Amino acid sequence: MMGAREMTGRLSRPERVARWGTVMLAVLGLADALYMLSYTGGLVGSLACPFFGEGCNTVGRSSHAKHLGVPNAAVGAVGYAAMAAMALWAGDHPPGRRPWPPLALSAASLSAFTAGLFLTWEQATKVKAWCFWCLSSTAINALILPMALREGWLALRSLRRTQ
Repeated sequence: MMGAREMTGRLSRPERVARWGTVMLAVLGLADALYMLSYTGGLVGSLACPFFGEGCNTVGRSSHAKHLGVPNAAVGAVGYAAMAAMALWAGDHPPGRRPWPPLALSAASLSAFTAGLFLTWEQATKVKAWCFWCLSSTAINALILPMALREGWLALRSLRRTQ
């Protein structure tokens, strides 16, 4: 049985704010990742690194800035662009009306957050330096995660009801 919100096909104001919050955070994360990628690619000679001195450069040039030969920042840029696209793809429709974008966003967000935790662990234990931009990326993922998981959960519940 669909509720009134699912019948109208529109998000409530708080849900719309959360969805646009996800888009904005993903765009902020994309800018962060592109800045780091510009350093990794040699377009920027040195990163501005609030609070950590040369830590951003140390982390950005370490062997842990790439995995399987791919710069972490490139994966982050693609991931953030994808998360923004998924949130926009869902439009103003509640998760029950268009369930696949929220489910995909949930999976991407959980993956990004998990990767951020792993990379933060690597900074502490392997590189022994801190990067403001990397920590900011992990924080952005931590902010996106609950919004994405909530929508994903609602989408999953909706799919289960239709079976």
